[in-house]
Amino acid sequence: MPKDLEVLLRTTYFGAIILLNPALVDAPLSLQFAVNSPPKTFIKTSGATVVMTAIVKVMVLPPGQPPVQLSSMTMEAKFNAKVSMSGKRLAVHADLRRFKIFSNQSALESLALIPLQAPLKTMLQMSVVPLINNWTKRGVRIPLADGMDFIEEVVEYHNGFIVIGANLHFSKGLREMMAGSSDIEPTTNTSTV
Repeated sequence: MPKDLEVLLRTTYFGAIILLNPALVDAPLSLQFAVNSPPKTFIKTSGATVVMTAIVKVMVLPPGQPPVQLSSMTMEAKFNAKVSMSGKRLAVHADLRRFKIFSNQSALESLALIPLQAPLKTMLQMSVVPLINNWTKRGVRIPLADGMDFIEEVVEYHNGFIVIGANLHFSKGLREMMAGSSDIEPTTNTSTV
C-alpha cells in the first residue's frame, strides 16, 4: 500500500482505532478486495466496457492477533476493455475509467470516504489493473495447425457483439502440412478468412 494512502486511511479511521484499542494506533493497515458478483460486460460500437462491484474492507492488523475490520465499503469500477488478436492468441487489455466507493453502513460514512476516492483509484491503476492485464494479456490460444498463422488481424465492435477477423498465412505448403514431410519447399500463400 502506498505510504500516502496508508496515512490517509489511518487519519480517516483514527477515531475507530482509538475506540477499538488505543494500542493499535501504530498497527499496520490492510485493504481487502472481494468481487461480490460476476462482472457485467457491455459491447457497443464505441468499444467494450466491463462493470464490476466489489466489497473493500479496511482492516487493522494487530501483531500476533487476528485482523480486525474497521470498515466495509462497496466499490464500483468501470473498465474499458480492448480486445486484440496477436499471433494465435486473443487477448484483452483493461483501463480503469470510473471508480466510486460508498459505505455499506451509513450515508455519513459515505461522505467521509470522499477523500479516499482519488488515492484508491490511483492505487487500483498502479497495482491491481496491471495484475489483471498481466493475466489477460496471455490471452486465449486459438487452435490453428502448425505452418498456419493469422495476419492483418481486425477487431470490430458492434452493438452486442465483436467481430474478429484475419487473413491466414501458410508458411508451409498444404501438402507438406498434411504429410508432415519437409522435402517440399515452403510456399507463402495468403487466404482470407
